[in-house]
Amino acid sequence: MSSSLIAERYELGERLGYGGMSTVQVALDRRLERQVAVKLLAEHLADDDQFITRFKREALSAARLVHPNIVQVFDFGLDEASGRYYIVMEYIRGRSGAEILKDETRLNVEDTLELVDGACRGLAHAHRMGVVHRDVKPGNILRSDDGAVKLADFGIAKALSAATSQITQVGSVLGTAAYLAPEQAAAGDVGPAADLYGLGVVTYQLLAGRLPYDANSLTELALMQQRAYPVRVDEIVSEVPAALAIAVQRALSLEPGQRYSSAEAMRFALHDGARGVAPAGGAPETASTSLLPADHTAATRAIPSTEEPPRRLRPQPAPVPPRAPVYEPLHDEPVRARRREEPAPRRGPRRALAYVLLAALVAAALAFAIGSSGGSGGVDITEVDGGSTSEVVDQMDRLIDDNTR
Repeated sequence: MSSSLIAERYELGERLGYGGMSTVQVALDRRLERQVAVKLLAEHLADDDQFITRFKREALSAARLVHPNIVQVFDFGLDEASGRYYIVMEYIRGRSGAEILKDETRLNVEDTLELVDGACRGLAHAHRMGVVHRDVKPGNILRSDDGAVKLADFGIAKALSAATSQITQVGSVLGTAAYLAPEQAAAGDVGPAADLYGLGVVTYQLLAGRLPYDANSLTELALMQQRAYPVRVDEIVSEVPAALAIAVQRALSLEPGQRYSSAEAMRFALHDGARGVAPAGGAPETASTSLLPADHTAATRAIPSTEEPPRRLRPQPAPVPPRAPVYEPLHDEPVRARRREEPAPRRGPRRALAYVLLAALVAAALAFAIGSSGGSGGVDITEVDGGSTSEVVDQMDRLIDDNTR
C-alpha cells in the first residue's frame, strides 16, 4: 500500500481500478478522517490548457450534483508534487457493474432493474441540473454492499474530449466504443439522449450477457449500427418478457428523438416492460428496423446498405385495351347523318306522275284553245286507261299528237 500523499491531505492506498487516462485508488482523508476514492488523471493532461479549463468547469458541475444515486464529488485540483490532476469522490464499498458482469455473466430481470433503476434516477437528477454524463457504462455504475446504486464520473468524459482526439481506446475514461451513442461517436452535439443510449446498452448487456454490438472502435461501431441491428433480448434469453425487450430496443434507437424523452420515462418503461406492458408505439421504426428480415433468429441480422427501404410492389391489374374515341357530332351533324342514312328516292314513279300532270295541263290548254276558236277544230277526247304508268304515258303522248296536228 502506497503512503504517498495527494495535496498533502489524501493518503493513497489500494488501487481500485485503472484505465488509459486515469487510476482510481482508495485513500484516507486525513483532515476529515474518512475513506474516499481518489481518481488521478494522466500526467500529460496537466500540460493541456484547454483540458485544464474544461476539467475545472466539469468538476464544479459534478460537485454540485448531490443525489442518493450519484457518487458525490468532494474535492478536485492539481497536486503540485506529482504534477497530476485529481478528483476526490465518495468511496463506495461494493462492486461495479463491470465486476458484477465478470463474476456472474448476466443478471436476472429483477437484479437488472435494480441497477438500472438507480442509474435512471441519478441521470434524471443530473439532466435536470444541466449535466450530461457522456460515459455511462457498467464500470461507472456502482452497487454498494448495502444495495445502494450510484453513478460515478460525471463530466470527466467531456473534459477529456478536449484533451485528445483519439477516443477509441477501449477501457479509457471515455468509455468503450460499444456504449457511445451514434451522435457521440460522430462527434456531434451530445445531450441527455446519449446517456439514455449508453444505459440502454448496459441494460441489454446485463440481461443478455453480451453487448448488442461487439465493436472495438468508433469506426467499427458506426458501420455495425448502420448495417445491422441487435437481436432482441428476449430472443437470447427466453426469461426476458417481450415487452421489456421492446423497451430496451427503444433506448437503442439510432436517432436521439426516437429514444425516451427523459431518464424517468425510460425507468417507467423498463418497469412496465417487466410487467408485460410494452411502451406506447412498440419498437421504434428506424431505417434499420424497417428492413427487418423474415428470419430474425440470428445473433446479428444483416441490413442491406440502402438509404431507403425497398418499396413493396403491389400487383398490377391486367392492361385494359384503349377504348375507341367517342365521336361527338356538331350541332348540324345529326341532321346530315339522318339524311345520309335515308335511302335514295326512286325517280321512276315521280317522273311518270310528272308526265301525267303535264299531259293533263296540255289537254286542258288545247281544249281551252279550241273552245275559244268556236269548236271548229274537233278535239278528239279519248279515255286514257292503262295498267301501268308507262302505258298511261304512251296514251297521253298519242292523244296530244292527235289533237295537235
